[in-house]
Amino acid sequence: MRPRLLLPRGDLARPCSPAIHSTTTRFFTQSASLRVGIRTRPQLGFLNVPVTTQQYRYLTTERKARLKYDIKQGIKITSYLWIAGACCFAIAFALVEETLEARYPTPHEWSMLSRIFFRGAFCERDQTDPSRTTDWVHVTNWIKSVVDRLEDPSIDGKGLRDAPSDRPKGTKDISTMSENWRRGYYEAMMLYAKAAENVEKWVTDKTQNLTVPNDYVIGPSNPNPRPFPNENYRPPQEDDCVPTFESPNEIYMRILSTEGLTNRQRMEAGLAYATWLEFKQITGPANIILENAVDLAATEQASLIGGQSPLDPKTYTLIDTAGLHPSSNLLQSLTALATFRARNGDVSSALPMLVSILQARKTLPTSDPRRIPPLPQKKQTWAGAALALLTEPPYPDAPEDGTLPPLRDAKERCEEAALSLHIGEIMYTAKSTNNTNPSETSAQHHSHREEGLGWTREAVDIAEEQLRGLSNKQSAMAARLTCRDCLAAGLENWTMMVSRLAREEKARKEELERNPDLHKPKRTSWWSFWGQGEHKQEDLNRWAAEEKVIAERQRRAADLLEELPTGNRGFLSFLQA
Repeated sequence: MRPRLLLPRGDLARPCSPAIHSTTTRFFTQSASLRVGIRTRPQLGFLNVPVTTQQYRYLTTERKARLKYDIKQGIKITSYLWIAGACCFAIAFALVEETLEARYPTPHEWSMLSRIFFRGAFCERDQTDPSRTTDWVHVTNWIKSVVDRLEDPSIDGKGLRDAPSDRPKGTKDISTMSENWRRGYYEAMMLYAKAAENVEKWVTDKTQNLTVPNDYVIGPSNPNPRPFPNENYRPPQEDDCVPTFESPNEIYMRILSTEGLTNRQRMEAGLAYATWLEFKQITGPANIILENAVDLAATEQASLIGGQSPLDPKTYTLIDTAGLHPSSNLLQSLTALATFRARNGDVSSALPMLVSILQARKTLPTSDPRRIPPLPQKKQTWAGAALALLTEPPYPDAPEDGTLPPLRDAKERCEEAALSLHIGEIMYTAKSTNNTNPSETSAQHHSHREEGLGWTREAVDIAEEQLRGLSNKQSAMAARLTCRDCLAAGLENWTMMVSRLAREEKARKEELERNPDLHKPKRTSWWSFWGQGEHKQEDLNRWAAEEKVIAERQRRAADLLEELPTGNRGFLSFLQA
C-alpha cells in the first residue's frame, strides 16, 4: 500500500519557488541600493514623512552662571597679576634708587623728581657697561631739568635770588640757601658744564624738530656733511638749525659768578674751565684763569694765617718759609698752572714751579692737630641694618675746604711721584740752548735725557712701593687709584724713553760695524790718553739691557695694574664669577 502525503492541497498545486530551484547564486554582499533600484516604489511628496532636527539651548541658566563666574575669576586673576607686577616693579625701582642714593647722595630737601633726575644723570655719566657708551644728550637733558627745577621758586628754589645785573645772565645768589642745597646745586652745575662740553656741536632743526650733531648739517660751514642715517627725515639745512644746548663758556661763567660758593668750589670750577679752554686751544684766557685760581688760594691762606703767603707772585714758585706749609688749594692750583705751562712750551717757568712744589710736598707734616680725626665706625647689627633700610641715609658731611696743608700719607707720596714724572718728561725733552759747539750740545742733551730717566725711575719706585703697602679697604681706594695711575703712567714713560735710546744705540752699533775705524780713539788731545772717544761694549748694550729690566718690572706690576676693585657686591654675589 503506497503511503500518503500529509500536505495541504494548496501546497501541492502551488508551483515551486524560483529562489529554491533557481541556479543563480545569491550574494549577501549585494548593495541594498541596487536591489531597491530594480523595483522601486514611486516617491510622492505628500507621502514623505517630514524629518525635523532637535533644537538645543546653548545659553542656559547654568551656562550663563558659569560664564559669569569664569569672567569674574579671569578679571580677578589678571588684576592680581598686574598688582603683583606693579609691586615687584616698585620694589625693584626702590632698591635701585636706594643704591644710587648711596652712590650719589642728594639733599633731602629737594623734591623726589629732582633727586631722581640727579641720580640718573650721574649714573649715565659713569656708564660701566662695556657694550655701550655714555649718552651725553640724555645726561644733559636730565641735569638741565635738575638745574631748572632748582632755580624755579615754585619747585625747589624757594628763597633763591638773582645775582646783580653786572653778572652773566641767569646767575643766581645761593647764599641764603642751606649748605646741603648749595653743595648739590654746585655739583649739578659742574655736571651741566661737563655735559655741555660733549654736546656743544649738537643743533636742532626747527622745521623737523630734530636734534643731530652738526656733522650732518648741510651748509657753508660744513662743506662735506656726513650722510644722514635716517631716511624718514631729510638732511637738515644750516639756515633751519639753532644750537640745542647752552654753551659751556656761559655755564662756567655762571658758576664762577655765583654768590654763595666756597673758594675751593670756585677754584675747582676755574681749573675745569681752564682745561676746557686749553682743549679749544684758547691758551691766553686759560692762563689768566689759572693764575686767578692760584692768587685766590694764596690770598685765602694769607688771610687765614694773618701773614705773608708762601708764594712768589712774580715767578709763581713756593717760598721755603720755616713752619709755613702751603694749603691744599694752593698746591692743587699751582700744579695745574705749572703743567699747563709745560704743555704749552713754557718750560723755563714750569720747571722751577714743579721743583718748588715737590720740595714743599716732601716737607708736609704727617699729622696736624687742627684736623679733627674721623670717628671710628661702629659695627652694624642686624637690627641696625634693618632699621637703615626703613630710614633715609644721612647726607654726607662737607668735604675739606682746602685751607689746611695736606698730610703726607700714601696718596700724597704718589702725588710726589706724579710730580717726579712731570719733571722727568720735561728734562728728557729739554734741548740745550748752547748751539755754538755741536759736541757739547749733544753731550748736554744726553745728560738731560739721563736726568729725566732718573726722575722717572724714582717715580715708578715710589708709586709701586706705596701701592703694595696699601690695603684693599674702601677708605684707601682713592689712594690706590692715584698710585695705580701714577705707576701706569711711569712705566709707560719709562718704556718710551728707553725704547728711543735703544733704537739710537742699535743704529750706532750698526754704524760701528760698518765702520770699524770708529772704534779707534782719536788722540787729538791729552784726554785721549784716558780713553776718551772710545765706544765701550757695555755702552752699546746698556739700553737693550734696561729694556729687559722694564719688561720684568711690568710683569711684576701686572697684578697691581690689573687688580679688580673688591668689595661687597650684595647677597647675590655668590652667583657671580
